[in-house]
Amino acid sequence: MPTHGVKRIGSAAALLSIALWMMPMPAKAVEVGDKAPEFFMHSTVGETVRLADYQGKKTVLLFFFVAAFTGV
Repeated sequence: MPTHGVKRIGSAAALLSIALWMMPMPAKAVEVGDKAPEFFMHSTVGETVRLADYQGKKTVLLFFFVAAFTGV
């Protein structure tokens, strides 16, 4: 086998390894009644808001608009 073929296979294997390492892990589904996992997000005014900030203080209702602000 020519040397350039071995280098290509090695490069392809390295790139595949990096791509697989960078892929996000699938999220575990949350069932009805489960405690919400900890997360943070940015408010509409740019503040960082964590779910833990509201633990024991208020009821938190999350609602996601599937295609909000996408033009769909």
